[in-house]
Amino acid sequence: MRLIDLHLNWLRQYATETTEPDPALYPEVADRVGRLDGYLLGCTLSVLAIGRKPVDWTSQPDPWAALGRMIARCEAEFAGRLLRDPADIETWRAWPEDGMCWGVLGVGGLDFLIRSAADLDRLPELFERGVRVFQPIAATEGNLGGSMAPGDDRGLTELGRALLDRLAGLANDPAGTRPVLDLAGMNAATMTDVLKWLETSGTALPVALSHGTIDYRSILDGSATGVRVVRNLRARGVVIGLTPGLPGAEGPDELKSLVDAIAAIPFEDEPGPEGIAIGSNLMGVDRSAPGLASAREMTRWIAKSFDRATGAAITSGNAGRLLLRAVGA
Repeated sequence: MRLIDLHLNWLRQYATETTEPDPALYPEVADRVGRLDGYLLGCTLSVLAIGRKPVDWTSQPDPWAALGRMIARCEAEFAGRLLRDPADIETWRAWPEDGMCWGVLGVGGLDFLIRSAADLDRLPELFERGVRVFQPIAATEGNLGGSMAPGDDRGLTELGRALLDRLAGLANDPAGTRPVLDLAGMNAATMTDVLKWLETSGTALPVALSHGTIDYRSILDGSATGVRVVRNLRARGVVIGLTPGLPGAEGPDELKSLVDAIAAIPFEDEPGPEGIAIGSNLMGVDRSAPGLASAREMTRWIAKSFDRATGAAITSGNAGRLLLRAVGA
């Protein structure tokens, strides 16, 4: 089995080689880039999550132009292997089993790009270019909603609601493509507000929490807040991407316990492994988990730790269904 990864900042590996972004802002990259060894053959599909550190975004004289250049770099790196629409699905499915990884474009940290209502007019351009995964919140500096940062207890703002409305409008594309709303980075209050919006709006947006930005300890400890958040996510069909490494799951035993705990909570009325995936965040975790520091290590561990059906669902099935919906399947 090969991994379908819900979150990887692929471009982060080049941060020390280029003048954009500023290499001085990413001193940790040199120690992390080895995690990507063999990645393109260990995965069949990955969300290429395009994002910068908060200080990097805020230093950009034109953040939208900077984003455009980053998208162009992904397009060059994955020439002919970006999954955007139904026509691409046929090629991807016919791709050799040992062929190179394909990518789905995502943007992380929209809170550094959407600063006013006028910026919302940029979203259709991103969608037309092939961006399919949209993560609204990454840090406290944004004005779309509350982040996971300690002390940030805000909920969804009016501008954040306007962003959701605009994303919902993109889901009406005649080709059947639609944006994935990524809840990663949101605090519990903002997630709750977003789930209420989904319920009242009746939108058909696919929703994910792409990687480990929720408090895993609270789930394992059975705290009321942690369990309530995950129960709400599961009830509404949100695909949860688990991240090996800190911040995330400290090691294989903790990751196994997380899968078991989440699988015990019904996903759209049925308990089981549906809705559980991997968002590796390989270039973002401060410390990788022993034995889970690469795509191939993750897939080998999953195959050994779970029965075949559960392993297939976590490795690729659940993430694959989500992303294929986004590109019009």
